[in-house]
Amino acid sequence: MDNKPNALSPDEIKEIAAMKDIRQMWGAENAAEMEEMLEATVYAVKFHFVSGSPGYVGDYFILAGDALGEPIQLIRKDGKLGFL
Repeated sequence: MDNKPNALSPDEIKEIAAMKDIRQMWGAENAAEMEEMLEATVYAVKFHFVSGSPGYVGDYFILAGDALGEPIQLIRKDGKLGFL
């Protein structure tokens, strides 16, 4: 079982940056700007998550800004990233 945090892949960065709600939360004008933020200023990790039964098995992302507060949590639903 892999319960350690993993870095986001370039494809995952693009996928998250394409989410309009995420861009609005960080004030990014476009996906390219959000990609830069995800690579430089946003704390972002991915877990290969396996929960107890019944539960969720799959990608679990945590995004946090440069101020302490509630992090953003994303999981895959029907193959697409969405909010937890």
